[in-house]
Amino acid sequence: MKNIKALTPDEMKQLRQLISTTDNLVLRRRCQCILYSFQGMQVNELVSMFQVDRRSIYNWMNRWNQGGLEALIDKPGRGLKPKLSVARQDHVEEVKQAFQMYQGNYNRVLEHVNNRITKPVSHDTLRRFVKKLMVPGV
Repeated sequence: MKNIKALTPDEMKQLRQLISTTDNLVLRRRCQCILYSFQGMQVNELVSMFQVDRRSIYNWMNRWNQGGLEALIDKPGRGLKPKLSVARQDHVEEVKQAFQMYQGNYNRVLEHVNNRITKPVSHDTLRRFVKKLMVPGV
């Protein structure tokens, strides 16, 4: 069984402070896991406590050993990318143009948008995107 063998008082203070201040629940759990491991909890106990796979616990420990606190933080860009983004001007223009062309016909708007962008979107995705844009008349 593998445990975190050494933590400096400063590292322990940083971990505890992050646990109490962060809104990121994943990061909080990782920090707690590192502290509990250092306090002598076995991997089986950590798996049970955090309800994750044993491999996740080992990954967290390896990340800590390789890069400390910074390594526990997920890097930006992870996860599913949005199919429609208000940051992309071409998406905004396509949706606005479709609503101007097919006023009141939401299905035609959806069809138009799906023909013009690379990833087709669902009715709900388009509705959420329009809500973000606050396009009048929708």
